Amino acid sequence: MRIKRVMLMAEWQVGHLVHGVVNYAHSHNWHLILWHSGSVRSALRNWRGDGIIASLPYPGLFTGKNLVRSDMKLVSLTALKQSSIPYTMVRENNRAIGKLAAEYFIRCGHRHFGVYSASERGTCFCEMLKEWGFDECASLPTGEPEKLPQWLVHLPKPCAVFAENDWDAADVINSALLNDIDIPSELSVLGVGNDICVCHAPSVSLSSIDSRLYQLGWCAAEELDRLIEGGEPKSQGIFIPPAPIPVERESTDFVVRGDPRIKEIVNYMKLHLQQKLPIHSLAVYFGLSDSALYKLFATQFNASPKQILQELRLKQADYILRMETCTMKQVAAKAGFPTLAAFFEIFKKKYGCTPGEWKKSLPNLITEEG
Repeated sequence: MRIKRVMLMAEWQVGHLVHGVVNYAHSHNWHLILWHSGSVRSALRNWRGDGIIASLPYPGLFTGKNLVRSDMKLVSLTALKQSSIPYTMVRENNRAIGKLAAEYFIRCGHRHFGVYSASERGTCFCEMLKEWGFDECASLPTGEPEKLPQWLVHLPKPCAVFAENDWDAADVINSALLNDIDIPSELSVLGVGNDICVCHAPSVSLSSIDSRLYQLGWCAAEELDRLIEGGEPKSQGIFIPPAPIPVERESTDFVVRGDPRIKEIVNYMKLHLQQKLPIHSLAVYFGLSDSALYKLFATQFNASPKQILQELRLKQADYILRMETCTMKQVAAKAGFPTLAAFFEIFKKKYGCTPGEWKKSLPNLITEEG
């Protein structure tokens, strides 16, 4: 079997993305070169391998004068303004990411929003808020970091801030804490990428949308392999959807409340997920009628107590699937689902895949045994 020679060229080499490419290369007998320094144009002119996976923002790079071969196979992780060779674009689904962020914050009960972004995912975040009836969303482009401290100070509190990526979200946390803005009681912060090191660097750990960079890397390598074997580039591109459940950490561990009982009720739910928790019993425990409890949740979350309880159990299941080694029956029990069948049915209805499929989609690091 011929060994294919492929180069990964990216100014930013996110760990999960690189792992996806490396694992594909390892399992398909590739020789993979990770470009990391030197002249980009020189590297392209001198490259005599089979293909390139690239994420380079410079226009005109992939034109005849920069390429030694006109039949070079190319997968780009960004849209190219100029390219003399056909290519397939493989990238994150930014619209789906923005939509997920908006839905998440609304479900948390937020009423004030900010976005620290200059891309499509930030635009879609604001568009989705408008669909839910929230016309006001303060925005600051990521290209203006010097304005970040004052922007955060003047946001209405409590406020939910969605950032372009984990690095920018960490900057939001750092700037907020330096200006005595409490996280998460005054400011809830959500990033994108779920970079473990970045998310755990601040003293308040960062919640993040898992944009499935491992899958993006694997898919980019798989598509390049198809092109090398003679396949035609996909003009519409390939868009990788985010994981359906944001990874919650301390930066969003807060329930906004118009009524002081809301946080108490939700915290009670969190502490008793493994119990049956009939809604009537919950209402009685907090001295409310069933209708008053439903009205309270509808006003705050635009959802019923049962829906919020179900979402809390799904989030707990997601955490267990990520962090623990359990059977699916154990996951269902720990998250409070009455039966394994109910767990599978609710999970698949909400997220479009089974818990087992979701578990398999999580990144796996390459091992010595392969």
